[in-house]
Amino acid sequence: MTLRGRLIAGISAAALTVSLVPAFAVPANAAVENSHRQENPARQAKLSLPMEAGDRGRFVHVLQDRLQWLGYRISSRERTEGRLGRSTTAAVVAAQNKFFLPQTGTVDAKTWRLIKNVAGKVGVLPRVCRSEAKTLCIDKTAKVIRYVRNGKVDRTVHVRFGVRGLETRTGTFRIWFRWREATSGIGGPDVPRAPMPYALFFDGDIAVHYSPTFARTGYYPGGGSHGCVNVADLRDSIYLFNQMPLRGLVHVYWS
Repeated sequence: MTLRGRLIAGISAAALTVSLVPAFAVPANAAVENSHRQENPARQAKLSLPMEAGDRGRFVHVLQDRLQWLGYRISSRERTEGRLGRSTTAAVVAAQNKFFLPQTGTVDAKTWRLIKNVAGKVGVLPRVCRSEAKTLCIDKTAKVIRYVRNGKVDRTVHVRFGVRGLETRTGTFRIWFRWREATSGIGGPDVPRAPMPYALFFDGDIAVHYSPTFARTGYYPGGGSHGCVNVADLRDSIYLFNQMPLRGLVHVYWS
């Protein structure tokens, strides 16, 4: 190649190099910002535990799907970002408390397995729960009532069930009595009657009702009712009571 040819080739190569720089060069601050936004490819390809606050990726989305199905609220921003943020961590802690695991907020192998097992197939309900306009679909595995309206879950309520020997029965029932100011004399005639307001009786003297005791003590090993379905949140009890009519369908099952 002549000297003139080499000069032209050199100039062309330099021009090409200059033209490529703007396409790949990213300011330092933007690179740091993007590193927080982008999902870690390693976490996308394979589940990596433990998951901790700040982690992102497909498996965080899976975790959030299961937690929401279990009745925990996840912020829309964390859902969009696939990020294990404050609301997701709070939901993990609540699930750990509900199922008697250490309340760390970190998703270790035991927590991941537990949430997977109790959530089951996300979004899937027994067919009977979709058979009428309004039903109470009571999942003993997840410890929740799902109030199903026109085939869709309208509200998920955290509950507890009967203790050993007084287990809440599974099956399909009808609400036969509604009692706003119900009380229980289960302790005997010499003991003040226990309040169980907003009671929906569906299996003899077994009812879905608000429990002040449950509201005060929460979940703990061995804790439970004498067979009723206890609700800890008064607002949830009032809502269910106002929604469900006499003869309304109640289905209790293990998922």
